Amino acid sequence: MRKVILMVLLAGLASCTTKEKQWSQAEINAKVDSAVSARTTDIHRQAMEDLDSRLAIEVKAKADSIVQAHELQHTKDSLKGKKN
Repeated sequence: MRKVILMVLLAGLASCTTKEKQWSQAEINAKVDSAVSARTTDIHRQAMEDLDSRLAIEVKAKADSIVQAHELQHTKDSLKGKKN
């Protein structure tokens, strides 16, 4: 029984001492470049979708504001002309 426990413990210790793979700088750079490229593409796509959805809303509001200001100015000019 002791031999079985000792064998299990030795097998456990042996598995814990395996070395991790050492990455070269080129491998690290390749992994990072790949991750950054994928994420940048996703961010750019999302930004374009946000722009498309917000553009219609915000341009209409700005255009309405400009038209309203122009009409208000035109009305004030018309009232000044009638007083003179």
